[in-house]
Amino acid sequence: MPADLPGERDVSRPAASQGEAEARTPPGHSAMRVFDRVVDELSADECLRFDVRLERQIARLQAQQLAVRARFVEHRPRLEGESEDRPFSEFAGEELAAELGVAPALGTRRLTLAVEVCTRLPASLRALHEGEIDLLRVESLARQTAALNAVQAGAVERAALEQGGRASHATFRAAVRRRVLKVDPQGANRRHRHAVRGRCVRITDGEDGMGTLRALLSAERMVAVYHRVDVFARLSGTDPEDKRTLDERRADVLYELLMGQDRHSIRPEVQVVVPISTLMGLSDEPGELAGYGPIPADLARELAADSQSTWRRMLTDPRNGQVVEVGDRRFPSPGLARAVRARNRQCIFPGCGKPAINCEIDHTKPHGEGGRTEEENLGPACARHHHLKHAESRRRRRTRRRHAGGAGPGRPPAEPTVRGRTQPPAADWKCEQPTPGVFLWTSPEGRTYRVLPEPYLDVPPPAGPATPGAA
Repeated sequence: MPADLPGERDVSRPAASQGEAEARTPPGHSAMRVFDRVVDELSADECLRFDVRLERQIARLQAQQLAVRARFVEHRPRLEGESEDRPFSEFAGEELAAELGVAPALGTRRLTLAVEVCTRLPASLRALHEGEIDLLRVESLARQTAALNAVQAGAVERAALEQGGRASHATFRAAVRRRVLKVDPQGANRRHRHAVRGRCVRITDGEDGMGTLRALLSAERMVAVYHRVDVFARLSGTDPEDKRTLDERRADVLYELLMGQDRHSIRPEVQVVVPISTLMGLSDEPGELAGYGPIPADLARELAADSQSTWRRMLTDPRNGQVVEVGDRRFPSPGLARAVRARNRQCIFPGCGKPAINCEIDHTKPHGEGGRTEEENLGPACARHHHLKHAESRRRRRTRRRHAGGAGPGRPPAEPTVRGRTQPPAADWKCEQPTPGVFLWTSPEGRTYRVLPEPYLDVPPPAGPATPGAA
């Protein structure tokens, strides 16, 4: 291995003196220089701006790395008699793995990704090189288009990149999946039927006497199982003496159910959103499984026809794919919450992918401050982000009360300090909903992020920024 790689040293060279070793020792993080600036001198605003610049540099390096690996593969063509599962020699991955110090299987996967991106998804490579998307999004695009032909893969890539990286990795994956289902509906149905035959249960040992039980199920069964466990776990949390967290209760409920200790008879629902054209067999637009995302048209129709499924009519605006009406369901529940969760399918905080079905309904303008309980003032927020602005406000009020008297014996200074420099208290996160379903967040540093509801249909991007980002 080359001697200049991190963690390696050329044993043929004499050991460095203590002074030379100290000179090569990286400085502490606060003394490091980034873009000709010392980290310790950066303001919060500069930290955020530099972080974005570094992220773009990393993306560019990763694009270059993919290109280098694709070129290496050209030097290792597949030999006669070798499997056609990959476009390069059987043991090329071992060469890369040995250089990087990783498992051979990982080396092969990295070469496969490089070939896939550089030959079939060149626009994604350019977007990565320009820092418009990150490697995780590129990997998601490559993985989901692997079963498509080159023309179909190109169509999915163009549609996915048209609106950029989306609000989060989860939203981007869902958008790619929706387009794959659209360009190859019959193939998607066929692949789903094949994938169902791979369902399984696996166990993996963990640390500290723990382990993971993993079940690979079809999407509707996976969601149904989780909802059943979640409902029972929430029911078991009514005892004030029970100090378990919700996650702990879910794990205990799962064990009890599997061991035949079912003490409840409640049957949780599975919510399936089906475009009316798909339901009538007029199109193969993908359906939507609440808590999961896009599903093939055949599966959506099958679930909608099942008398044991809970599904609803969805009417959308053909111009933008947004929900304009949500039909009633069999089990009674607040219609307003139903409409809000159908409109915004994930937590409305920038980048949070928590499904709306597992979120709380939050008042954008707090009810205690005159906020009305109506659609244009409501949105789904996960527990963490629902309480974010309330917790921040309470913390700031406590800080102001504590510091009101100024410094004195036994009292903290009037304002917090960092390394001797006075730092004014940061502002809270603020959230507005200028139009129903559109949320505008302002960070403590004054940056604004716009969160739009993801459309159910494939439609052209709206004018202006379509994803959260610094305004």
